[in-house]
Amino acid sequence: MGENIFEAGDFGSGIANNVAIDPMIAPGFIYNVNPPPHDGDYILTNDMNQWNYVYPTWLKITDNSNDPNGYMMVVNASYSPGLFYEQEITGLCGNTLYVFSADIFNLIRTGTNLIKPDISFRINGIAAFTTGEIPEDQQWHTYGFTFTTGPGQEVITLSLRNNAPGGNGNDLALDNIPFRPCGDEAQILPMEVANICEDGDPIALNATVIGDQFDTPVFQWQQSFDEGETWVDMVGENTPTYLHTALEGGFYYYRYLLA
Repeated sequence: MGENIFEAGDFGSGIANNVAIDPMIAPGFIYNVNPPPHDGDYILTNDMNQWNYVYPTWLKITDNSNDPNGYMMVVNASYSPGLFYEQEITGLCGNTLYVFSADIFNLIRTGTNLIKPDISFRINGIAAFTTGEIPEDQQWHTYGFTFTTGPGQEVITLSLRNNAPGGNGNDLALDNIPFRPCGDEAQILPMEVANICEDGDPIALNATVIGDQFDTPVFQWQQSFDEGETWVDMVGENTPTYLHTALEGGFYYYRYLLA
């Protein structure tokens, strides 16, 4: 599994119980800084136990992580089905397998038998996966799916849609929304940090792919000149092996893209 591209998907963390500024991630919903949220409202919070009041049918929970200050999104669904989460993701690779998932908690107490959340995961406005009814069982559930980008596709819009009406249940918490490449394990060998001598030999870096997703993998080596903050393509370096020939003292950073 690759690195999570969407770092904001866990909603961050903070000492304040509730995030005071509207994160603008829920089209058609109102950000309510005074919990509990009403129908059609949402809030980012790290602990519902600190609220002055919680609806009698709701459970009081914290976010789904080991961080005591980690935030989650609490949604009181609107009366009409609609989007309650949407984000644009850029910098993708075409013809690449990705996974899109989310942790969801039905806030209604077990046995209450109110309307259950039913969420669809959407890519560019088209439903690609549906959770079905999320049970009243007082625990987090992880839902998600994989899909492959089209040729040259670098930007997509991820969204979550509430398929059930609100007003009598359909209240949920949302956390940990990773979006990451999913495929073969990619390594650079040798894995040890190499020492370079000015009078020594060039060092061969070998792109090693473990898995069988790619029948004929395509490589693009990249180099960073700012310790990994940004990367640039190395012209003509498209084979599994890159030969490092710069023998001057310093630090050198390389990686490769695989498709």
